[in-house]
Amino acid sequence: MAVNVKDIETLWNQYSEDGVKQGISVAQFFESNGVPYRTFEKWYKKKFSSPGIVDCVVSESPDKKLENPDGVQTVSETAENRREVYVSYVNIGLSNGVRIEHHRLSYGELVCFINKLQSLCSA
Repeated sequence: MAVNVKDIETLWNQYSEDGVKQGISVAQFFESNGVPYRTFEKWYKKKFSSPGIVDCVVSESPDKKLENPDGVQTVSETAENRREVYVSYVNIGLSNGVRIEHHRLSYGELVCFINKLQSLCSA
């Protein structure tokens, strides 16, 4: 059976939701769904163990300045036009094996997180 990355990812999500609750091992779950554990393991290591850098672009923030033909305007901070921006996932792997993960960080939380990392790295 030829298995593609999308199939494995779908099964991984299904395992995370259902298999864990049922107490089934990862190996049992994937084998019972026709995916050799070795194939899953390669996918898992590639997806979660290899270092990767993803560009993060914040499209809006409360103090963002917009360019227009007349000059620069500051976006006002009124409640009706301010939308919260979130980074859905941050995963950092260090050379000593330590992994740092965060989910759903607001712009302010992301800045705070980066500042804490800076102080750890310069110590």
